[in-house]
Amino acid sequence: MKDLASRLEARLDDLRDRIVALAEVNSGSFNPDGVARVGERLSDLVAELQPDSIETLGVDPTPVLSPDGQKTEETVGPCFRAIKRPDAPVRICLFGHLDTVFPSDHPFQDVKVDGWRLNGPGVADCKGGLVIATEVLRYLESTQWGQNVGWEFLAVSEEEVGSYGSKKLLRDAALVADFGFGFEPALPSGGVAGARKGSVTGHLVVHGLAAHAGRAHHEGRSSILALSNLIVRLEALNAEPGVTVNCGRISGGGPLNVVPDLAVGSFNMRVETPADQSFVESQFTAAASESELDVDLVWGSTRPPKVRTPELQRMLDSLTESAEELGIDVPVEDTGGCCDGNDLAAAGLPNVDSLGIRGGAIHSANEFAFVDSVPERVALVTNMIAKVAQ
Repeated sequence: MKDLASRLEARLDDLRDRIVALAEVNSGSFNPDGVARVGERLSDLVAELQPDSIETLGVDPTPVLSPDGQKTEETVGPCFRAIKRPDAPVRICLFGHLDTVFPSDHPFQDVKVDGWRLNGPGVADCKGGLVIATEVLRYLESTQWGQNVGWEFLAVSEEEVGSYGSKKLLRDAALVADFGFGFEPALPSGGVAGARKGSVTGHLVVHGLAAHAGRAHHEGRSSILALSNLIVRLEALNAEPGVTVNCGRISGGGPLNVVPDLAVGSFNMRVETPADQSFVESQFTAAASESELDVDLVWGSTRPPKVRTPELQRMLDSLTESAEELGIDVPVEDTGGCCDGNDLAAAGLPNVDSLGIRGGAIHSANEFAFVDSVPERVALVTNMIAKVAQ
């Protein structure tokens, strides 16, 4: 595998260009046209590998809550899927995503190149990873043992907003694969995720009673005050082990001389175990029902916790062994972040999901990636797959 890394180092210009070609197209989760264009460019790369099938798969819109508490939907782009040798004795699923967190009107649009360092939307999360996945498959197709491996390469269109429409595709992949390899970016240390917390999104829509703030303040019932009390109560759950509660967005109110009759608070919770998830959901249900005002509790996207099962631990042990053979340091770290690896694990597929490019500052305008980390990551993953296949 060290020879593979050396060959890839001679192709760094080409690898850089491939990442830039994906990242220069805006593919915010709710920019379906941009997501589709990224999928087309990825399809061109994968077509070189002569898969048995390449598909563009539309998925259901993503439910969202408007600032005034109304349920609505946002259209998302199509997913990408390529399959080869579906009847092979060993089946693997390589997965990533086409979308980024940067909408089409976000100021962060361009890719800047500084040697082997890229700064741009999605260069790390996870367009650099998509290129790594194609190179893993390219090497696999060049080997004799690779003919014993059937693969599915799945890149969903809306991972950054919960993969609502893609969950069926993820479940389908989990049913037929033996192992999963995900190309979310490496952790800041260059390591990979072990256990991942689950994610739960919830919205509290608080209904008050409007009144003139000067003449009849006592007749009104402030939705903002009630929401504030709920936020204080629920953020106190951060004292519980394994639980994180974050009120990330609030909206409501209107003219300053009117007691506000509507306020909306949107929360994201992270949980270590299924028991933690049940606990948090019960606390939100209780808080909503016990509020002094009427409160609608609207649940959003959810990803279950990804725990260190024996099957996952065996994959992580294989990763550590592969890294040692290559002479690189790839620590395994539990993390509060979540991704499609959570859903695949819940569907029964053991997977390591942060095998993508080294970089950092993801989800910000400072996002960066190191192109010269691609050779070692490709070698690492192919070494793992070789151990499985042989």
